[in-house]
Amino acid sequence: MPVVEEPLELLVERLQGFVEVLLAALPKGKFPLDETASHWAREIAASAKSDVSGMRFAPDQYTLSMHPKDFEALTEADHLSQSKLSEALRLALEHSRYLLSREPHITLATDPMLHRGQLRVIAWHSSDPTEAPPVGEEPANDTPPKGAFFMVEGSRYFPLDRPLINIGRRLDNQLVLEDPHISRRHAQLRARGYRYVLYDLNSTAGTRVNGKQVQEWVLRPGDVVTLGTVQLIYGEDPKGPPEVTPPYSPPFKPEIDRDRVTPLDLTTIELGDNPVPTKELGANPLTARK
Repeated sequence: MPVVEEPLELLVERLQGFVEVLLAALPKGKFPLDETASHWAREIAASAKSDVSGMRFAPDQYTLSMHPKDFEALTEADHLSQSKLSEALRLALEHSRYLLSREPHITLATDPMLHRGQLRVIAWHSSDPTEAPPVGEEPANDTPPKGAFFMVEGSRYFPLDRPLINIGRRLDNQLVLEDPHISRRHAQLRARGYRYVLYDLNSTAGTRVNGKQVQEWVLRPGDVVTLGTVQLIYGEDPKGPPEVTPPYSPPFKPEIDRDRVTPLDLTTIELGDNPVPTKELGANPLTARK
C-alpha cells in the first residue's frame, strides 16, 4: 500500500529533535532551530526516491558544510558523535514515514565562502534504493559495477569505471590524493564479480573501511573508506553521483613534483597562517535549496 506523503511542515517538526542534537555543541542562538530544520527537510524531500509501490526512501548520505570557525567549535564537542547523530536522524525519518536503505551517515566539511552561522547540506543516495538486488550468484568477471563512484570528502565525486584503479599520492595513480599521510601507492580497486574489491598495498598509515583496519574488502554502497586523513564514500547508482557535486580531480603538478608531499586541497582551509584540517565525525552546502 503506497505511503501518503506528509506535508513538509510535519517533516520540519519531526526533524527538530535531530537538529537539537546537531546544534548542541554550538553557542545557543547561533543557528536558528526552525530555519535549520526547514533546510534539512527541503533537502531530504527533494532528494528522496519513490519505488513503483509509492514507498519513499530518504537519502542515506549527507555532507554538512559550515564556516571554518563554526566547524572548529562543533567538532571540538566531546559529546557529538556520528552514531548519536545518525540515530537521531534515523528516528526523525522513520517518524516521517521515510524508509532508509542503510544507516544514515553525516560528513562534516568546511566552506570559507559561508558566513558564520550559515550551513549548507548535500543529501544523496549511495545506491538506488528503488532497484531490486540481482538474483543469485553473479559470475566471476572483471566488469566494474554499474554507476560506481567515490565521493571524496563528501563534496566531489570520482567515477569508478575501470577494472583496476590505483589510489595514492603519485601522479600516475588513477585516483591521486595529495595528503602527507597517504602512501605513493596506497590502495587498489579491482573489479571482481560485478563488485569492487579494495586492497591495501602495504601502506604506511593503513586502510580503514567503516572504521575498521582492512587488507582486503568487498565494497558495498555506503562504505566509508579512510586513507590517511581522506574520507571516500563508495556509491553505486546507474544515474551516477549527485548532480549538485562537482567532479574531483587533483591539481596538475609537473612530473618533477611527482613525489612531493602536499596537503590535500579538499581537506584544508587556510585561515591566515593556520590551516584547519577537515575532521570526520565520530568513530565521514545548510542553505535553502534554490
